[in-house]
Amino acid sequence: MRARRKTRRQARRRQRWNPRERLRALKPWVRPALITLAVVVAVASAWRGYDWLMQPSTLPIRSITLAGELKYVDPAELQALLKSEVDEGFFSIDLAAIKQRLEALPWIYQVSLRRIWPDRLQITIEEQRPIARWGDRALVNRYGDIFEASPRDTDLELPVIFGRRDRCQALIREFNEADEMLYPLGLKLVSLTEDERGDQRLLLANGTHVALGRKHRFERLQRLVASYRSTLQPMIADVSTLDLRYPNGFAVKWKEGMLKTGRVHAGQQP
Repeated sequence: MRARRKTRRQARRRQRWNPRERLRALKPWVRPALITLAVVVAVASAWRGYDWLMQPSTLPIRSITLAGELKYVDPAELQALLKSEVDEGFFSIDLAAIKQRLEALPWIYQVSLRRIWPDRLQITIEEQRPIARWGDRALVNRYGDIFEASPRDTDLELPVIFGRRDRCQALIREFNEADEMLYPLGLKLVSLTEDERGDQRLLLANGTHVALGRKHRFERLQRLVASYRSTLQPMIADVSTLDLRYPNGFAVKWKEGMLKTGRVHAGQQP
């Protein structure tokens, strides 16, 4: 009998001090309160940890690496600029703001940034690659985008295109097509101009102007190419203007001191 009583007392004692059983015995409002308290403590700890990580003094950026082929951007000037921009820690640095700041520079087309643990920032730069001038001051990159550059940066031997900005890519394409047709003849194309009416004129490296007009420009150039070697090649140095705006031929205006005007396979006036 005594053994049974002792066993029952021990069982009640174990039940009394079992944490799981004690938790079950708590009133219904206590358990949610304990869970809420635990969540609050965890969030507070996480926030303090995040706030510490986002401090500029926590894991500061100590090294900046530049990648990419740089022809027009001075790496020393870029490093000096970045030192004033990159003053945050590894986690707190604002990569989007730095990207925007760099891509606003005239000779930078695109930038990508990457953190490298624990204290390095790698910046990969794609420069603008100009393929032509746009008017008197701007340039056109290989994607057909117009960008501005300071006068000291534009001392480049590039073809020049004049026209409406919304016609930029079309004019680049037409310039290339004309250049591909004229180059085998030994004629170097240096400029294409299109006015508001769509009337185009070309300028060759020897100073000869070529009037193409508004329509059938490709066909008109083909006609010139077909007859150039047999008619104009021996005298092209004396030609001031080639007017291709004729249905069956083209008109020739000679330079000063030469025969004033002439016509090859002349048709009607344009």
